[in-house]
Amino acid sequence: MAQALPFIMAGLTAAKMYSQLKAGQQQAKGLMRQAAFKRVQARSEALKYKQQGVAVMDNILQTKASINARIAAGGLETFSGSAKVLGVMAEAKGANELYISRDGEQIAFGTGEAQAMQYASQAKSAMAAGRTAALGTLTSAVAGQMALGGAPGGSTGGSYLTNADDVMGAGGGL
Repeated sequence: MAQALPFIMAGLTAAKMYSQLKAGQQQAKGLMRQAAFKRVQARSEALKYKQQGVAVMDNILQTKASINARIAAGGLETFSGSAKVLGVMAEAKGANELYISRDGEQIAFGTGEAQAMQYASQAKSAMAAGRTAALGTLTSAVAGQMALGGAPGGSTGGSYLTNADDVMGAGGGL
């Protein structure tokens, strides 16, 4: 049974190392899924801002058409004077809203991407932690094996001859 002990210890060590590596991998997979979800979520938010930008552009066109129709209905020139000023003002206001929606789009995408990168970094750390734990387990097992295979009789040094002399009574006994 004592001869089988090193093999049993090696098997248990291997099993523990495997489970530590698997735990790191599973944690990393979960974090990478969260990173992927954050990227999808960021794209969805960015798409909402794009849709808002399209709505702003539609509103600008509708406002300008409305201004031109009213001015033309009054028999005035639609592209000069106060009609032109009204059109330019509508465009300016719409452009400001459009730029704000584009900024929102970039912020939403950038924030989501940053969060995804953070999760990816945590995934790498989880893998490294699993490998480090497995290496620690291996190191402990090797140190334990070395302690089991140490000098017989608990001797911390010296010659085996001295111990043999003690057993035979020649070296001043126990």
